[in-house]
Amino acid sequence: MNLLISIVTYQTDPRLLEGLFASLRREVDGAGGLLQRWRVVVVENGTAQSALREDGEKPVEALCRRYGFERLSYGENLGYGRGHNAVSGTPDLRLILNPDLLFLPGSLPAALTFLRDHPEVGIVVPWVGDRRGNFAYPCKRYPSLSVLLIRGFAPAWLRAPFRRRLDHYEMRDRDWSEIQRVPSVASGCCFLIREPIWRRLGGFDPSYFLYFEDFDLFLRAREITEIYYLPTFRVIHYGGGAARKGWRHRFWFIRSAWRFFRRHGWRWV
Repeated sequence: MNLLISIVTYQTDPRLLEGLFASLRREVDGAGGLLQRWRVVVVENGTAQSALREDGEKPVEALCRRYGFERLSYGENLGYGRGHNAVSGTPDLRLILNPDLLFLPGSLPAALTFLRDHPEVGIVVPWVGDRRGNFAYPCKRYPSLSVLLIRGFAPAWLRAPFRRRLDHYEMRDRDWSEIQRVPSVASGCCFLIREPIWRRLGGFDPSYFLYFEDFDLFLRAREITEIYYLPTFRVIHYGGGAARKGWRHRFWFIRSAWRFFRRHGWRWV
């Protein structure tokens, strides 16, 4: 198999990137005979704002050189989806990654083996843990506006009365220690997709700058292929919610949510 791996960054903490790069290189090296060829392309958005090291080199540039990864540099911030779309190639599979991930050992070989053995499956999504290592429930039912507002912006004390509704959205009734068919949407922080499916979809919809481009892609993909969750494909995700990242992220979240619901249908509760 020929694998293309894309990572989109924007002012990412170099320590997080180094953890991802080291774990990813270990996984690629551990894939053995499953991979004939592989490339890692790091899309660095907003390089005009990137800090320099004491030697005058940019941290992402230095890390890419150390690990043998390619780098695409943009002075502007293309956004998450457009950044991944900018990575060209003709692989068999694409691995789409957030920059704030860490692979657990054996994860990539498990995902590659699963797709090799299940040609009817077009996308595989992983078990995702939070920064404490707790399962983060990456697969979701179709969202409602009220659930997104409560989950994204309400303080913890206000979420308590809505715990049952939030648990339903996160599909906590499923046994996530088992392989599952994804019935609706999932987190796009990490997923493995067949290149013909990616091309039929046209990649991410570039009209989403940040947030909901993953939900949109999974809903479109569900019409043409099977999407599965694989518990042996495991990553830790250090990311946080939009509400904790400042007003710009709140604005992007709300704008993308509006676009998503207008396209796929409103659900209020």
